[in-house]
Amino acid sequence: MNDILNFKSITTYRLRMPLKFTFKTAKGEVRDRETIVVRIEDQQGYVGYGECVAFTTPFYTVETVDSCWRTIVDDYVFNLRLMRPAKLMTYIRQLQFWMKRDGMTMAIAALENALINLHCERIGVNSVSYIMDQPLCDTIQSGLVIGDMPMEGLLPTVERFVATGCNRIKVKVNPVDGYERMARIRDAYPDLVLAADANQSYTYDEIDKVRQYDELGLTCIEEPFAIASLESYRDWKWKRFNSDGWHVMTPICLDESILGYDDLSYAIEFGLIDVLNVKVGRMGGLVPTKAAINLCRERHIPYWIGSMMESGISKMLHVQLAALGDSYMAGDLSDSSRYFERDLIYPDLSFRDGVMSVPDGDGLGVTVFDDRIEEYCVERRRL
Repeated sequence: MNDILNFKSITTYRLRMPLKFTFKTAKGEVRDRETIVVRIEDQQGYVGYGECVAFTTPFYTVETVDSCWRTIVDDYVFNLRLMRPAKLMTYIRQLQFWMKRDGMTMAIAALENALINLHCERIGVNSVSYIMDQPLCDTIQSGLVIGDMPMEGLLPTVERFVATGCNRIKVKVNPVDGYERMARIRDAYPDLVLAADANQSYTYDEIDKVRQYDELGLTCIEEPFAIASLESYRDWKWKRFNSDGWHVMTPICLDESILGYDDLSYAIEFGLIDVLNVKVGRMGGLVPTKAAINLCRERHIPYWIGSMMESGISKMLHVQLAALGDSYMAGDLSDSSRYFERDLIYPDLSFRDGVMSVPDGDGLGVTVFDDRIEEYCVERRRL
């Protein structure tokens, strides 16, 4: 088949997907998951999908649904349509130029993933396996994330998830009662794979509170410090490095501080990172994600796969990345039905006894429901 991509249409959808519960972190809460889906159809009728996973407010990164929507529909899509039909990597190189220029990693990821999905549908291969150039494992283990919830409901929630076969749980924590939350779980479940996520809620002066977690045998603590920049984190760390006050034994995982390959390289060079949380949208798409994972492998930095409470269009990529076989721990991946009444894909994410079979068919490996995209759609643009 001709490997030139010749578009028939590019449609951008803004969706509002009601969540079954309010998800709270130290930085904010989410009641409805607003998201953006890009649908690209070529002249032969093949279709590729990508999802922009920014949130409505800039509590995670500076990108928001509003800023990404404007950039995608008024700039990127318009200029993609002005390009002559080209091979996949020509389009990706253009997207990477825009990403370096604008810093809009999640907006770029939506378009890049849609283009890769379209290309892989055309040639009959799985998107993640194709980009990573390796086969996928047949199954993955589930990993649950528990938001900032009332203390009295914490252990019953953990008990319910453990009963489903989940043996890795991550808990959102904050400086007020984070340690107490984790200590309660560890006392009740001494063998549970347990991680904490502080979403940068601790100041550097609260390192004593962060160091308390060393007693609990956590796999990692994610983004403990309110990092103004990686440079400020580096300077603070080196000032404290030879001090008795620095020693944090729990591995420090970075997430929202790493907005691409350059950030990751910098963090590794200056010893700021022990573990990487990989999210396709935050890294700028599957191609930058591959570069980040390969750098982690080369530099012996463990990595694992996160998620963004997104629809299955984006989350399926994370399922397949978790199936590469060398993740540090199970990803933030659980049943679609935990979050949404109806996801956008079939089959959706479904774990049995804590295990999910990994779809590895052409493109995303799953069917995307256009009618459900329309059902959740609150705004649409088509070229």
